[in-house]
Amino acid sequence: MPRPAFDAAAFQRSLNTRAIGRWMVYREECESTMPLARREAEEGAPHGTIVLAEAQTAGRGRRGRSFHSPAGENLYFTLVLRLSQGQHRVLPVALPLAVADAVRAEGIDARIKWPNDIWVGERKLCGMLIDAEAGPGGLLAFPGIGVNVNGDPTLIPELAGIATSVRRELGHAIAREPLLARLCDALETNLAQPFAELVPGYRALSLVLGREVVVSPAAGDPFAAHAEDVTADGALVVRREDGRHETVAAADVSVRPR
Repeated sequence: MPRPAFDAAAFQRSLNTRAIGRWMVYREECESTMPLARREAEEGAPHGTIVLAEAQTAGRGRRGRSFHSPAGENLYFTLVLRLSQGQHRVLPVALPLAVADAVRAEGIDARIKWPNDIWVGERKLCGMLIDAEAGPGGLLAFPGIGVNVNGDPTLIPELAGIATSVRRELGHAIAREPLLARLCDALETNLAQPFAELVPGYRALSLVLGREVVVSPAAGDPFAAHAEDVTADGALVVRREDGRHETVAAADVSVRPR
């Protein structure tokens, strides 16, 4: 049975932002929303433009991994954000906090798994990738986000034990439009806040802070540590087993059992 197409008009009615999400580029299918968003930015797309696709044939995750993107079930989108220096610094915290809060409004105990994935219990619900660059008009950021909403990732063998969706957690499907609107509302609010105002909420929803973790850096061997804090630019502060503190900017982190 085909899934209902995303209702852009219903999304706009649910939206309370001034900019984020007010301009939308919609595709039934594309390779990835990220290059489309870059092209829209080059052609002058305003701050807050959202590029959304019903399906992606070549969705991209962190470290070049593929992102499974079936049609008509979930949310796959990239935002065009034209940011000040201050907004750019808080984005790595403001974005996952906004996504977690939007999902939690459905009654799901969503948590932030550093650096920017959203998990429920031991399963991944949402992945994010932030590309950023300096453009002729200032700083540009392209957050690419995939939220498992009404699909069932457990039907995919390689995802069966590690992924979940809003529908699986609630036991019923939900409308995607108000969920995306809440996410955009929260992100716009968060981007107007200083880091000090955001970090208590981020810490409260962190899946890793205060936990024993294994850090797998982009270069170098994995190591065990205790996750202690998040810096103003979203890096993770950990304490190694020998007591040394280290600030980790790029790595995969797995949480060790309690």
